[in-house]
Formats: sequence, C-alpha cells, structure tokens
Amino acid sequence: MTDSLSIIAPFGLDDLFGMAVRRNPARASAEIYRRRVADKRYRERWPRVTVIHE
Repeated sequence: MTDSLSIIAPFGLDDLFGMAVRRNPARASAEIYRRRVADKRYRERWPRVTVIHE
C-alpha cells in the first residue's frame, strides 16, 4: 500500500496559500458572491484573509 495524495486544482493553489477568497464567475453572480461573503463572515473568522471583490 502506498500513501499518496492527488490534488486537482485547475486554477492553481495561489489563492489558497495566499489566504485569498475570490468569486468563481462560473458558479456565482457578483451579487450572490457578495451575499455569501457577508453570510460566511470570512474576515471575522480569519482576520488575515483577503476578500477580493472583482
């Protein structure tokens, strides 16, 4: 048995390691994204995270 880990990240891992949250335009409109960010309170939970509104 071999231990292994497969990562599928078509857009890379830069945002994950850079602690950035940004909208995926294929999944949510700008309005839904803004509402979701407010509901999840990312900045309160993780003060060092950067929320990107594009």
